[in-house]
Amino acid sequence: MSDMPEVASSAREVVVLGAGIAGLCAAYRLRDLNVEVVDSASWLGGRTRSIRFAGGMWANLGAQYLSADKTAVIDLADELGMELVPNGFEEAAERGRGALTPEQSRDLEAAIARIEAEQANPRDPTSPELDDVAFAKWLEGEPDHVLRFLDQWCATVVCVSSAETSLYGALRLWGDQRRAAFTNEPVRRSNRGDTVIVNGTQRLSEALAGASGATLSLETRAVSVVPRRNRYEVTVEGRDGRRTIDASQVVVALPAPVAARVVQGLPDWKRDALLAVRYGRFLCTPIRIAPIGEGRASFPMTWSRPRQVYNSNEFALRTPGDMDREGGCFHSFVYDAYARQIWNDEDHTIRTGVVRALLDAHPRYEGRVREVHVARWEHGLPAYSPGRMKFQPALEASIGGIHFCGDYVFCANTDGAVRSAEVAARRVLGA
Repeated sequence: MSDMPEVASSAREVVVLGAGIAGLCAAYRLRDLNVEVVDSASWLGGRTRSIRFAGGMWANLGAQYLSADKTAVIDLADELGMELVPNGFEEAAERGRGALTPEQSRDLEAAIARIEAEQANPRDPTSPELDDVAFAKWLEGEPDHVLRFLDQWCATVVCVSSAETSLYGALRLWGDQRRAAFTNEPVRRSNRGDTVIVNGTQRLSEALAGASGATLSLETRAVSVVPRRNRYEVTVEGRDGRRTIDASQVVVALPAPVAARVVQGLPDWKRDALLAVRYGRFLCTPIRIAPIGEGRASFPMTWSRPRQVYNSNEFALRTPGDMDREGGCFHSFVYDAYARQIWNDEDHTIRTGVVRALLDAHPRYEGRVREVHVARWEHGLPAYSPGRMKFQPALEASIGGIHFCGDYVFCANTDGAVRSAEVAARRVLGA
């Protein structure tokens, strides 16, 4: 039993659990209803979170940029009047492709041709040769530099290794954003290319929240959802105590394992599906760089682990603009395989390790590092683990008046989160 004080209960037409981009998009599409959005965090937007450094410089702590094929998010950003600008970096650099020799590039192109040949051969996503085979196993026999490149690609796309990604998952994520792994449908792309949202991706989430008109309850944890005579009793705990919300319908935009814990009375097939979703965690460590004219200053270094990887993307992601004249920010990440090794380390050691890695790669920034932020995302991105597709219909299914959305429902990115939210909202309105 909780010792939290009891607060008076209330009634809503819809309660949305989770104020990430999926939950807020659902609330926005339900803006003509009486909606309350609940989230345990102190900020809006979940993994779209952005921060401000000194002097107004901004950085994204999770979702970084909108590739041209993420048209659901781009349309939403346009609808809400967001300012989009070119992202300022080449995706190939992020993946490490620029470091390959011509001969290695030819090997990689041959492997890519194999992938695209599989994409041109539509099959049942749950078939054993697609769903049960690890991508690393399917790549067996490829040269080491091809294996390393594609393992790095898996890490940057879904935060886990090629050994933890099924062949179907690799086919699903390779290339443009599609509704299936296979290339037998046209793909819509924005004519603006890859973009970022000015002042951070969180601006989109905040705009969704404001335009939704929903009641926003932050620092409020969802405890349980219990069916009560064709309605739902939603119990939450916040700073003022524990209260219940009587809801006609519920949109669950929580990470899959959290949803399985919170929603009571789920049928076994739904609960098993939610618990089958595996997440790759990641650490985000954005680094603020001062312009040359600001002068030199020593960053407070302490200690870090020797030979530890503190950056997984070769410092390829950065804010647009002239770094020497204006300063800027490197959007640095370390993905699951390495993040788990330093997950419980103190922040100052992680900052030190990241700065050392940056200066090893770019010594020109010596004396110009001003700030490093550390953000941990335990539920980073949902992986397409071997066997995952057998649970897909169950993951997408509603249970009565409880509807599920998030990047595990459709596709493991912001576009998938938005698309799943719009489906959940349509189901609410249809009911």
